[in-house]
Amino acid sequence: MVLTFPGGISLPTNTNALKNSLLLKDVPQVMLPLGDAEEAYTLTVCQGEEVPAGGLVATLGDGTPIYSSIAGEVTGIFEKGGMHYVSVERKNGQNDTPPVPAREPESKRLDDMTAEELLDAIKTLGIHDLWSGDWLWRRLTPLVGKIRRVVVDTTDDSGASFTEYRSTLRHPGEILGGAKILLHLLGATKAILLVDMSRQKVKEAFTTMINDPALLVMAETQVKYPMREETLFEAIYVRHLKWGCTAEEDGVLFIKAQTAAQLYLSMLTGLPHTTRTLTAAGEGFGKNAVITLPLGTPWKTVLEAAQFKGGAYRTMVNSLLGGKQAEGAIDGKAEAVYASMPLDRKPSHCIACGKCAEVCPMRLMPYKSLTQRSYLSAKRIAAVCIGCGCCEYVCPAAIPLREKITRHKG
Repeated sequence: MVLTFPGGISLPTNTNALKNSLLLKDVPQVMLPLGDAEEAYTLTVCQGEEVPAGGLVATLGDGTPIYSSIAGEVTGIFEKGGMHYVSVERKNGQNDTPPVPAREPESKRLDDMTAEELLDAIKTLGIHDLWSGDWLWRRLTPLVGKIRRVVVDTTDDSGASFTEYRSTLRHPGEILGGAKILLHLLGATKAILLVDMSRQKVKEAFTTMINDPALLVMAETQVKYPMREETLFEAIYVRHLKWGCTAEEDGVLFIKAQTAAQLYLSMLTGLPHTTRTLTAAGEGFGKNAVITLPLGTPWKTVLEAAQFKGGAYRTMVNSLLGGKQAEGAIDGKAEAVYASMPLDRKPSHCIACGKCAEVCPMRLMPYKSLTQRSYLSAKRIAAVCIGCGCCEYVCPAAIPLREKITRHKG
């Protein structure tokens, strides 16, 4: 069965990123996020002190540990864009070494651990949740006993990204292991492995490894942008989420394949989460590639590794249409960076073609935000709009619809 959902678009797939794999070693500096100005934290090392890869450098107010993803010297705390970071710089001649364990691997089976023990382990290991961008333990704690289905998303909703595809090919067993841990932790009854119907190798890998179809099932989907919680839920269950309701409140947890694999690997080895895999693609890069690098790596280092051409090219994180500029450092939600020329189209008047409504994954009518007479409609649209940019992408009149809708938010 192929799952489909209304709205969304198919983005161009002209890229050779899958042909190249980069492992960024000896990164000169990492910027480890401590949260915004309101987040409390305690530095556990002194400025100028050396830490190994995987060494504890800070603890947040709720006890979440912050580990260094490289071996180096703590050079201080600074603020950038409203976020606080602790900086660790590699000393001359210092090479990458395997991270030190954050905890001892469990002496008993994972299936025998209680939910409290698993949550404590996930917290101690400092695992990031790629779906939400938050710490995994924070997301899972209030969901214990409230989730009936775990959906592991192995898809990439941009034709130029291969982050989840590469992660799935490398770690299919670990992804299945992570899904089983989540089932046990949350008390869920079934895990759904969501795969791109065009990725035959992923389907083959899972087909040969799934030995309990009552617990783990595979579902195929026709990939479009954006693959979000709302659209995926509708594709799987053929119904809308209730207004103001999340999939988790409806008993469904969505999680990325890379997070599931990291959960199993960290639990198995006791090593903290210190790396991230992402895709760098677009005509603005001299080398498109799938890159594995330390968490907290500055975007400047990533762009240099992908041979960013600069000039008029712009860089966008996670989405060419609705992403943010690649500034600061790799955070918990980054899985792709694109470099392209900005669209140079002169806007004209709306021709009432309805294409924006056809592609909107939230089933909105963006063109109603264009006139003052439909002010109330525009306010309702702005309240639901997810800012994906599909409407603006297909608009033949080149109207900046996202900007028009955003002005009605609040």
